[in-house]
Amino acid sequence: MCESPLDEYLEQLAVMAQQQPSGSRERRKALAKLISVLQNSKQLTRPRRGQFQGFYEDIYREALQRLFTYMCDRIDDYNPERGKVLQWVNFLLSRRFFIEASREVLPTVPKGLDPKTVTRLSLDDLDTSPPSDPQQAPALSDDLKYYIREDPDGTFQKTCIANQPHANFQYIALKRLEGYSWKDLSAELALGISTLSSFYQRCINRFAAKCRQDLL
Repeated sequence: MCESPLDEYLEQLAVMAQQQPSGSRERRKALAKLISVLQNSKQLTRPRRGQFQGFYEDIYREALQRLFTYMCDRIDDYNPERGKVLQWVNFLLSRRFFIEASREVLPTVPKGLDPKTVTRLSLDDLDTSPPSDPQQAPALSDDLKYYIREDPDGTFQKTCIANQPHANFQYIALKRLEGYSWKDLSAELALGISTLSSFYQRCINRFAAKCRQDLL
């Protein structure tokens, strides 16, 4: 799939920043340019439009500030092989920093406001509520795929069926999210369906809290 000129330019800027020494003037310049292009791109997601009446812009500004600070501190975490810059930043913005900002700006529901229109986000919201702008806010399943593929601490790839490193949770979970059946996976990995499904279920139980915490 061909990248758009914007995607290519953002990746160039991100890689350029990574190539400069940490704390150097050159890295700061590259990061400033990267952030400027992102701000002017009109491609940054706006999560939960229609909620937080009267407070949305304050929350969004705080979320952006947190995102850009994180980018400056952790630009080396970006891996072009795992996704585009916009995918990376929109994932962080919608699934981490917007939620953090909403809790900072609205620790409680102000008096006189309907709690139904001003709500704090929870993972249940992410699981059950469709994004208000489907073209801008990716589905939770897409974010979950990205998160499992990103595997920040390597846990998902390291967790595997005994003596079968290729049959690891990361690989199996991504295949399941892509619609592969147990029969397909059984044939591919040369393992029994019951072995695969029971391993998968144990992993789901083990990692459920971690996924909820990190995606929240």
